[in-house]
Amino acid sequence: MLNDTQLVRLAKEGQIAAFESLITKYKDKVFNIAFSYTANYAASDDIAQNVFVKVYLNLSSFQEKAAFSTWLYRITINECFNGLKKERKKNTVSLESEISGQENILLKDTLADPNADIEQKFISSETQKLIRSALLKLSDKYRMILTLRDIEDISYEDIAKIMKISDAKVKVWLFRARRKLKTILDKKAK
Repeated sequence: MLNDTQLVRLAKEGQIAAFESLITKYKDKVFNIAFSYTANYAASDDIAQNVFVKVYLNLSSFQEKAAFSTWLYRITINECFNGLKKERKKNTVSLESEISGQENILLKDTLADPNADIEQKFISSETQKLIRSALLKLSDKYRMILTLRDIEDISYEDIAKIMKISDAKVKVWLFRARRKLKTILDKKAK
């Protein structure tokens, strides 16, 4: 199986199958990052599609100094911010609203290992609602850093590159994000 660098080189040469392999490899992660921002399946799907269109159009400008995944996640975050700006301007979507037909779905459950037992995949629906609601109350930067580290399991170094901050700031923000999430959950539990 080809690695990302090889796939990118082939895609740059115009081999569509190589680009399709990159999409297949990263589509779920891109969608999940978008979902952590929008809490809306349709909006997340739109963002993911926009991300891959931008990647395709700008692949020739990708420099192999950084990992492809770092570049891809940076584009994803930018698209999430752009999408949120548009939605906030329209004032038509509330991040606190239930997801139609999917009200008991938690972000982390959508990312769970597909090979895990069903019992391991799902926690109680009330807990799911609490955690999802708490995540949505965090600032964008804290929600993103929790998603990248605790859900996507991306290294501190890669998060620093993706978010364009220092490694130390990643650790500080992650600590603060976890503390804020715990505070929100503690208040809801009372």
